[in-house]
Parts: sequence; structure tokens; C-alpha cells
Amino acid sequence: MPDRVTSLAKIAPGDLFHAKSPNGASLICLALEVTDRTIVSQTVTSVYDLNFDRRAGIAERDFHGESVVCTIDSVAPLPDDFKKTLIALHRTYLKEEESDEPKLTDPEHRALVFAAQYFPAHPLDPPGEPWEMMSTGKTAWPPAEIKEYESLTREEKIELILINFLIPRNQVEDNA
Repeated sequence: MPDRVTSLAKIAPGDLFHAKSPNGASLICLALEVTDRTIVSQTVTSVYDLNFDRRAGIAERDFHGESVVCTIDSVAPLPDDFKKTLIALHRTYLKEEESDEPKLTDPEHRALVFAAQYFPAHPLDPPGEPWEMMSTGKTAWPPAEIKEYESLTREEKIELILINFLIPRNQVEDNA
């Protein structure tokens, strides 16, 4: 695993990185501005503003009345074609009204499915003992290997795409 502090220090404006909330929401983030102390970013799909502490890689934000801590867990650079597709998707979501969500294109499906497998397969060192309580035991099935898009079932593709649209929460909702 890459060294956390060194990897976080290398994030620059225009970079994509990945963060996670305690309920397993997958947050593909675009770095907009980087200062000595803060990584100012927005999520690609939901356009949430997140300001991460540059040294710890942790951001706290209110999501629908609940204060949630999000943690950067991967800074692995995506292949250029997927990176360009996700940045273009971010621009699309910036323009859209909440009630007028755009339909995803095939390249966007592929990029989201790839990212949902790629980032967990390339993790950063965890932030340390005090933050281990964030883990709920739920993961977005980090695979041992990244599966080819064509080899995934329709259900697997849907699950990997939808994880990018989860609203961050502090716990997994019990559907029982």
C-alpha cells in the first residue's frame, strides 16, 4: 500500500481520487483546489462539496442533517480514457437540475464500473487507529482482480454503478 501522507501530498487540482463513508458510499472525487492544509473537491456523480484535511485525508460534511466523516482511501490514477469520461460526467452533473438527472452513456457505465473495482483494489494505508471505528464491515466488494466489463452480470454492473450514487451515512441502513 502506498504511504498515506506522501500520496495525499501529491494530489493536485484536476486529479481524481476515491473516498468512502462509513456506510460504504463510493465517492469519486475531483480535486478542484489544493492548499497546504486542504483538498477542496466535489464528488463526480452527486457534486457534493468535500474539503479534506490534506494530511489525514478526512472530511466531515453534513448530509441531510447527519454529520458524516469521509476518508480518502485511494489515489490510484485511473487510465486516461476513464479519467476523461468521469471528469466529463462531473461537468454534466454540474449543469443538471436535481430533478433532471442525465441518463448514463455506455462509456460512463464502463468508467463507473471500472472505478468501483479499481479504487478498492488500489488502497492507501488506512488513516490509523483512531479512525478504525468508521468501518462497518461493509465493503463494495473489493475484488482480488478487476473483472472485464463484458464478463460482469447485469446485476453486478448495476451494483457497481449504484454504489457511486449512495448518499454517505454513518451506518448501513437495515432493510429488515
